[in-house]
Amino acid sequence: MESCSPVQIDLTSRTSRAFGPLRGDAADAARSLIASARLAWAIEGNWAEPFFLLVYLIIRPLAFLGLFLAVLSIGGTLNPASIGFVVVGQAVFQIVGAAMQGPTHALLDDRERYRTIRYIFATPSSLLPVSIGRALVKALIAAISAVIVIGVGALIGMPMRAGGPDLPLLLVVMTLGLTSIVGLGIALGAVCVQLRNDAWGYPQAVAGSVFLLCGAIFPLDTLPRALQLIGAALPMTWWIEGVRRALLGTASPGLLGELSTPLLLLVLTVGTVLITLAAPRLFTIGIDRAREKGYLDRSTAS
Repeated sequence: MESCSPVQIDLTSRTSRAFGPLRGDAADAARSLIASARLAWAIEGNWAEPFFLLVYLIIRPLAFLGLFLAVLSIGGTLNPASIGFVVVGQAVFQIVGAAMQGPTHALLDDRERYRTIRYIFATPSSLLPVSIGRALVKALIAAISAVIVIGVGALIGMPMRAGGPDLPLLLVVMTLGLTSIVGLGIALGAVCVQLRNDAWGYPQAVAGSVFLLCGAIFPLDTLPRALQLIGAALPMTWWIEGVRRALLGTASPGLLGELSTPLLLLVLTVGTVLITLAAPRLFTIGIDRAREKGYLDRSTAS
């Protein structure tokens, strides 16, 4: 009788994956990111015909811009320089808000609306690139509105940089800024998925607070000293300032505007690197804790 030899199973092989939000190789992550981006594009654009969706993308940001400009005109501070400050700040912050809230909305949608988050854990897909892909699509849609706002601003007298935008500077600050904001967004998403109630409200609350602190509409110098320090620690503050310099050719008023552009890029780069290193670890901790506590099957009904 032939004896059966034991079968050795290589637990480190590619077909054996750790159970959690981070697993697989770079090819798996790329496929997950692309698939989630395509899904997000379908979700974001399926509620209206393309024409009405475009109208919405045009009217919504222009309505907010008109409101801010009206407030400034009441205070008697509406001039070409202030128009440029407000237009660029409001345009870029649309991308900030979308990229920051995107991962949280993706996690909560998959947990409570579509009830698919548990199945993602059972597939080769990693939850992190899935969340990033959804956030990038939201940021892209917001970028379309941002371009429209800046174009309208140029038509109403916003002074642009002589010789056109500084494209190399714009490319660098957009890449660094978007990377850092998506990193903060996935960390925020891992926190919100652990909440018992009102999880949907936290991203809007955080975005609203950041809106006042990052110098999007008001210079940092107008805030109390303690809030100025908080605003200076936010990467979106430096991102918006960099975009202003690339498009307008001038710096913001106050202490932030006194810093040189190389120093601004250095601060933004350091902040982006730190966030990029910390965000995946924070995401893993938050998602693992939510899974262990059973929160991935929870519905907050909010």
